[in-house]
Amino acid sequence: MRTKRDLIVVLGCIIFLLATLGTVGDSGRRRAKEMICLSNLRQWGAAFMMFAEDHDGYFMGGRNITGQNWWWVLEPYYGDRNLLLCPMADDPSLNTWEGFGNFGTWGPQWFPDGFYGSYGVNEWISHPVFELGQSPMYGDRNKYWRTANVAGTDKIPLLADCYWDQGWGEAFDWIPNFPGQWEGMTGDDIGHFCVIRHDGGINGIFLDGSAKRIELQCLWGLKWNRLSDMEDAPTYEDFPDWLKELPECNLELE
Repeated sequence: MRTKRDLIVVLGCIIFLLATLGTVGDSGRRRAKEMICLSNLRQWGAAFMMFAEDHDGYFMGGRNITGQNWWWVLEPYYGDRNLLLCPMADDPSLNTWEGFGNFGTWGPQWFPDGFYGSYGVNEWISHPVFELGQSPMYGDRNKYWRTANVAGTDKIPLLADCYWDQGWGEAFDWIPNFPGQWEGMTGDDIGHFCVIRHDGGINGIFLDGSAKRIELQCLWGLKWNRLSDMEDAPTYEDFPDWLKELPECNLELE
């Protein structure tokens, strides 16, 4: 009996160790994917800046007037379409419109040439040229970051994990009832980026070229456009319970 008890104890220890190793392994894989994601974002930052250098310092025209999708315009600068994918969200069968906002992709069914991805651009970073009498699709034409030659670039998001390929963020935007909630393109676009993809947050790259983790509570305090008013941003008390349960914002936003 003693031998059997000892065997049971040993087997129990082995099972415990295997379970522990499995957990560490999963954590290590998530961390590796996060590092790949940050590397992808840095490459995207370089692609945007190379485009601007080739166009007198200005970013692309954007979707507002010209209908220019960033991933299409920048293709000569990145080449490999796998760069469009966060490794935590790289399966095109997981449709963001069908409830896979956190780990799904936009496209390929909605875009030409089979494009799909899991990053979204801050559409206020563009250089739309308006004809006489034309109005922008969203907001004031003075809101656009047309070049990177501006102050406070470390607070201006360029590209980030997202369930759609773009968003015109505003400090007063609607707060999703749950992460990855599809809101039907109403203009409350911070919700596009409000996904849980990297242990309760997202990764993003800023206009200064820094790629970093962004806690979801930070999203409403970022400088999305030139006229962003931080007084319109929600406070901690305004967040729903699911957001309050996530880590608080640790970025310096002022």
